[in-house]
Amino acid sequence: MKLPALRVKIDTPAGQIARGRGFYQLEEDELYLPVEYSEGPGKFFSFLESDDVILHLDREGRLIFVEITRPRRHWRSRSNLVVPEEAERADIYFTDFRSWFGNPALICDPCRENLLIRFSRGPAAKNYILAENLIAQVDHSCHLVAIWARDFTDDMAGRKILRWRKSIREGLKALKSGELVHYRNTS
Repeated sequence: MKLPALRVKIDTPAGQIARGRGFYQLEEDELYLPVEYSEGPGKFFSFLESDDVILHLDREGRLIFVEITRPRRHWRSRSNLVVPEEAERADIYFTDFRSWFGNPALICDPCRENLLIRFSRGPAAKNYILAENLIAQVDHSCHLVAIWARDFTDDMAGRKILRWRKSIREGLKALKSGELVHYRNTS
């Protein structure tokens, strides 16, 4: 059963703002948004998931990782997209675990450097800092309306792996079609 809305609990901030920096994995065509708290990286405990977005949570319900599996070429682009300028500090905890939700809208700016992950059409009442470069928008009933991800970068490190995987696939195709000649060492 899919959740109609993602409910969160908002507390007074107890520590520093969590670190967050997004990386678009070019070889996988996915956006990864890790969140690291001052006491170190959280340990995975549960998830909230749709076809295109996975929210990884620790035991307390804190967000520790966001995975966007829809390639950015399929994100809707909007020229008037504006990231909220102001957001309050807060500790945010997700109250649902191991659940599914409907696919959020993925809307980006024309440069595809800022992403709005829109979970509901309702108006946001408050903006909260989830982590550096991540802002949560919440309605009056403490339901998550959206997450803003900004200032993420392309991860070029996997390009060599991508080329290698591509060469392996091409080699297998050639082998199956009979184009590849096998040489046998007779010495």
